[in-house]
Amino acid sequence: MLEKTAFIDGFSMDKTPLVKAGFNPYYLPVKGGLGRKIKIGCDELICFGSNDYLGLANSREIKKQAGKILQQFGLSMCATAIVAGHTSMNRMLEEKIARFLKQDDAIAYPSCYQCNASLFQLLANPADIIIADKNIHSSLIHGALLSKARLKFFPHNDTMRLKRILSASAKHRMRFIVLEGLYSTDGDLALLDEISKVAKQFDAFVIIDDAHGVGVLGKEGRGILEKYNAYKDVGLISGSLGKAIGAYGGFLAGNGKIIDYFRYNCGAYIYSTALPAHICAAAASSLDIILKRNDLRLKIYGYKEKLYGALSDMGYNLTKSLSPLFSILFNDTHQTLKMARLLFENKIYAVAFIPPSVPRKAPRIRLLTSAYLLDEDIDTAIKVFSKLKDKIPIQKTMV
Repeated sequence: MLEKTAFIDGFSMDKTPLVKAGFNPYYLPVKGGLGRKIKIGCDELICFGSNDYLGLANSREIKKQAGKILQQFGLSMCATAIVAGHTSMNRMLEEKIARFLKQDDAIAYPSCYQCNASLFQLLANPADIIIADKNIHSSLIHGALLSKARLKFFPHNDTMRLKRILSASAKHRMRFIVLEGLYSTDGDLALLDEISKVAKQFDAFVIIDDAHGVGVLGKEGRGILEKYNAYKDVGLISGSLGKAIGAYGGFLAGNGKIIDYFRYNCGAYIYSTALPAHICAAAASSLDIILKRNDLRLKIYGYKEKLYGALSDMGYNLTKSLSPLFSILFNDTHQTLKMARLLFENKIYAVAFIPPSVPRKAPRIRLLTSAYLLDEDIDTAIKVFSKLKDKIPIQKTMV
């Protein structure tokens, strides 16, 4: 029998890579809201590390609308959605999400992770197979593992391998194909047009997480579904209210029968305190802005092309991004953390992704060119990366 002390000691966190790099980029004390400069401790840094693509998280217009609802409903209804937490604002947001994505219905969760992690417990049973792109978010993987269905991965965007797996899985009751719309550390997109055709050929059920695509892809910001005009090609779509929408929470949208079933049977939804009414009002107001402000999308794509082009010319190994999000690949964790430290020292904030969040051979620094940035911020970042490019070996091969 394991002694209690030994059991507790087994949870010790090995922070050797952080100590070796002389820098811990995680759980830093942020002192203030989002904007072009982020205040961490006593430092102010140009922020390339937020998911606030369109700069809406600190919008005066949205905060004003949220403030009105805050006065009316208070901080929280202190209840689950199924009891007294489902205010008129909650339902208004769900209906607006459904219209925005041209789906039958939607439900709003306290977080996108919570939505994805609970997804397959209701959908799938032991007779099913979940066929997932190997680059999907960990929340979807965790959700699949919590189900009793078989889980099989196919190489990223490899439709030929997907076909072979589908061909070999005819014995299964249901075949679910699981993707992301905009992949969150590479910045590339699902080949949804091709994968949708394959899904129809094999009568498979497509589920897509477009947490990073909503607000960013398409002239109206409707995400990957707008990009490929694929509104009728997916069974369910999940997403985040805490990225381009600039609020907090997650959602699930799609087939009306399934959404209604989830509303009354998904434990992660019915047993969690509902989203506060003012958060719902903020997210709904943001969706209105997203539809009208394609200029913000043009701005962030322009910033990305300028920064991406400059870093590529310097010899940095970049992910093949088709969005305002991309990463610089490094040889190992130590080099990645060292670059994060050097950027921090030069007043640039960017996110270091190391294993297990990314493959062992592909640690990276992720950059996101938000609309709150200025032209001068992009120029400053280019100068900093030029100064640092010879301090750390650059990975030569794409993973």
